[in-house]
Amino acid sequence: MKKRLKTLIIKGYNVKEKGFFHLLSANMLIQVVAFASQLFVAGILAPDDMGRIKIIQTYLSIFSVVAGMGFNASTLKLCSENRTSEEQSTLIRSALFFTILSTISLYFIILILNLFSAFSSDKFIQWLIPLGLFPIISNSLFMVYVSYFQATKKIKLISKLTISNKLISIFAIVIVTYFFGIKGYYLAYNLSFILMLFVCIRLFRSILSDNNSQFSKISLFSIHWRYAKPSMFANLLAELSAYIDILLLNIFIVDMQEIGFYSFALTLTVILRILPGTVQQITIPYFSTLANKTDFLTVFKSYNKILYGIVFGTLIIALICIPFFIHWLFGGKYDESMPYFMLLATGWSIRQLTQLQSAAIFGLGKIQYSVYISLISLVFNIIIFSIALQFFGILGAAYASILSGIVILIASIYFFRKAHREMV
Repeated sequence: MKKRLKTLIIKGYNVKEKGFFHLLSANMLIQVVAFASQLFVAGILAPDDMGRIKIIQTYLSIFSVVAGMGFNASTLKLCSENRTSEEQSTLIRSALFFTILSTISLYFIILILNLFSAFSSDKFIQWLIPLGLFPIISNSLFMVYVSYFQATKKIKLISKLTISNKLISIFAIVIVTYFFGIKGYYLAYNLSFILMLFVCIRLFRSILSDNNSQFSKISLFSIHWRYAKPSMFANLLAELSAYIDILLLNIFIVDMQEIGFYSFALTLTVILRILPGTVQQITIPYFSTLANKTDFLTVFKSYNKILYGIVFGTLIIALICIPFFIHWLFGGKYDESMPYFMLLATGWSIRQLTQLQSAAIFGLGKIQYSVYISLISLVFNIIIFSIALQFFGILGAAYASILSGIVILIASIYFFRKAHREMV
């Protein structure tokens, strides 16, 4: 008993030293901004408007992957390897340059397509898209910085930056939304990302200065693209797989109010992703540096036990507390969302069990396996959600999320074991 207690204390200390609790606090504030602002908006808007917001956010998640082209992932992988500070500087500068080009180009393409009602026939959604999708530029650039901080293990630094900036954005979102409604919400949301970018540029302008790199832009693109390309496709397939239900609802379901109830329930599942996502962020750079097969598996098993405990613990608490909290907060306005939430929370919790396997696969450089996992998930989800919607309506889509989570977990376990066997 004493030996086990001592082991747990050592693990807890190691987790603390790696910056877990600093990153956790930063992640919690990031999610609180998104979550609290959504609750605030939900309190002043009708459920059908919440459905429209979720549709815009789904497009944002998908287009952000395409716009960023995976350069944040390549920065994380390349800068976490044993490289000099000059090489790391060159890599992040080139990643930022390529990201600026790709994000601005796609944003203008989106604006042109939006003029022809390519994304929705709803006039309100069309009006909001320029504001709602602008973060594909600002957020993509910010994520390159975040990847650099992760790779160089500056966890405490990025958490402090995130905390200070997000506190400002919380007040901005609440105040501006109160006076200007949903338009103000998107305005404040954009300003928060722009502010964080400004701080990053000012604080780390030294790494952005020209260091007379011996590499050409073409050679740097090739270096990045080796990891960026599979990562982009993996993340794109993952995002499509994750939000295929919203895309199908947008196409096949006419009742925007029911979409709103479903969307609100899906928004609530954000709280179940905070801790697992933090575990993944912390472990990726360390998996990249573990060359010994035995040590790699030991570290993985240790953190995987922690992850499973976190996922199931938060799920039980959420299923018990969230329905009562939402009923009390909104006076029954979103009670119809709770049957969806119970099912979606279970399905998304199962998905979170793959977080550490995804981090390990990435750390091993087997990014193509992430593509395979996402592709399997996407194909299965298109089939299962289409059938569920056809025969059981929106509630069927919520049940399908559980089957989706199980399939993703099985595929992730299989390819993790395959990647580990191939480890030199």
